[in-house]
Amino acid sequence: MSPVGAGRRPFGRRAEINTFTAPRRLRRRLHPVAWVAPVAGSVLAILAWAGVAHSSGSGWVQAIGALLAAVLVTGLVAPAFPAGRAALTCVRCPSDGEAGQPVEVTMVANRPLRIRPRHPLGPVARAAGPVRGAREVEVTLHPAHRGVVDTVAVELASCAPFGILWWAREVEVPLPRPLHVAPRSAPPEPLETLPDRSFGDASLRVPSGAGEPRGVRPYQAGDTRRSIHWPATSHVGSLMVRENERPTDDPIVFELDLPSDRLAAEAESERVMAALAQYVAGGRPVVLGTWEADGHTVRLVRDRIDLGRRLARAVPSPARGPAAAPDPPGAGGLPGAGGRRNPA
Repeated sequence: MSPVGAGRRPFGRRAEINTFTAPRRLRRRLHPVAWVAPVAGSVLAILAWAGVAHSSGSGWVQAIGALLAAVLVTGLVAPAFPAGRAALTCVRCPSDGEAGQPVEVTMVANRPLRIRPRHPLGPVARAAGPVRGAREVEVTLHPAHRGVVDTVAVELASCAPFGILWWAREVEVPLPRPLHVAPRSAPPEPLETLPDRSFGDASLRVPSGAGEPRGVRPYQAGDTRRSIHWPATSHVGSLMVRENERPTDDPIVFELDLPSDRLAAEAESERVMAALAQYVAGGRPVVLGTWEADGHTVRLVRDRIDLGRRLARAVPSPARGPAAAPDPPGAGGLPGAGGRRNPA
């Protein structure tokens, strides 16, 4: 990928810069930036000097006025040429980030430029150096929302040679690898359990066929026959079952179904991130089910980075769609969430 060809890929009048944001219009055409003050100041300066030259009648005053007019006109028009030929290429970027936190990417510019990230937003960076030749510049991005960033929209501007007027255009710079932006870290909230419907109508199935014996307890719906403790049953007069220690490596199964509203989905993903990160950090296995662009995915979460990537790629299920009604408060595994987990 050469620096000259970067950022010139056509993408139509409207383009989705990131998978988690609404499309926005890019100003691909060359345009002056804040041109009123420089143009008005230059015109006033030329008119004032023309008046002085006309009053004095001296040839050297008229010559200086002509030189001044040439410099001002050149300073207003000339920056359009380097700005039109400006190109930017991203050569290094991290694979993971967090919403609201800065992300540093390394880009290569083909000339001195002012680089202003537009989407995601970020502070202005300047590619300084000689007039010609490639130069590296560190650009800071501040993604505001979770998601997967494949391209970055930036404004390339130049005011060469005299710095009177800036000319700019917006381009789309592809990243060398996708940047997964995890949700923000929110205060952890307790997870609520839902009935396990895979074994009938039992409210909560209590597995008691594994682990070391711990004692006996009254029979509950869902207990197997082989777990009944007959001596205790005959002694008490009601069904009693053996209660075993639950294995500590049972995974937490969480099914996430984001709402179609972007703000609600962002808040829900933050709550899920905070809740599941506790178990991942404690070494508890977590199986997360999410809807992604390629379909439904159910997979074991390896670590916190993997959890952030899964939530960054998560999208609402096809059943929700654009017209789906939002979740009522308190529905699902988290307050106001659409997820659920198995009984721990």
